Amino acid sequence: MREAKSIRGWRRFRRQPLLFSRRSAAALAAVAALLCAGSAPAQQFQPLTRSYDLIDVSVDGSVFLLSTNGCVLTRIPPDGGAPVTIGGPGWQDSQFDAPAGLWARNGLDIVVSDYGNHRVQRFDKTLAFVSSLSTRESDKVVERFGYPADVALSRFGDLYVCDGENVRIVKFGPQSVYERAFGGLDAGPGRLRAPAQIETGPHDRVYVLDDRRILIYDTFGNYLGRLGEAVLRGPTAVFGDDAGTLVVDDDSTFVFDTEDALAGAMPSSRLTGLTDAAIRSIVAGAGRMYALTKDGIWISPDPRAEFVDKESKSP
Repeated sequence: MREAKSIRGWRRFRRQPLLFSRRSAAALAAVAALLCAGSAPAQQFQPLTRSYDLIDVSVDGSVFLLSTNGCVLTRIPPDGGAPVTIGGPGWQDSQFDAPAGLWARNGLDIVVSDYGNHRVQRFDKTLAFVSSLSTRESDKVVERFGYPADVALSRFGDLYVCDGENVRIVKFGPQSVYERAFGGLDAGPGRLRAPAQIETGPHDRVYVLDDRRILIYDTFGNYLGRLGEAVLRGPTAVFGDDAGTLVVDDDSTFVFDTEDALAGAMPSSRLTGLTDAAIRSIVAGAGRMYALTKDGIWISPDPRAEFVDKESKSP
């Protein structure tokens, strides 16, 4: 029997994980074995039997995968244990309607923007359901969001939501209390057009992938400028943390340092085994970079170590 509780717009209850096919489970188990294999070759590839759209990696080494069309969320544990998958199409808790965003880095929280259901769902590290946040019908107009395209958590626990319906970013504090919105109609040069992805990076800056450009804001929502304005032509994926940012742009991947200066660039094919496979999503952690394509996961050394180290040693 489910238990439900409502706190500040978050709905809480427990739900059983979704059963997964044996073939898909075997492929995911192979990824788990690869991740816990210790020292690894310079580049590895693991095919997947299901097509995923987004990837994220926790500080404990767990890999999380999200399928927008399949409406499922998968966790691959770092110790070679059995993968766990939850979800399926629907509007109940732990179900999804075209989930569009994934954040799972702090080892505790897994957050999914449930696009078609106008909500953000939160899970613990085992994918047990924790809570759901929906403000579209709130009496407080300022805190409403709909069609959330992406989500991110700051190191302080603040939740950033790409509000696709109102074309802005909405920020909630650690207790799910509305704090502010930015990037909207009154944002001047920082006005957003179609926010699709959001990342938090060096110095707690906020990076928003928006209509083939990346806009930068501070934690208070003040517009700071554009990332790589002179070199980026049409970015399609971005990753950020306190070590810098990575941007996939056409057939190149760019590395930016902690001050948002360009540190280096490489053909994206270098990250996908010299193939022309398009990178759908990227994430880095613990010295590794994970590039998700339609066929599987490419695992390489984090290129920021190479480029940023070279930059720091140059006279």
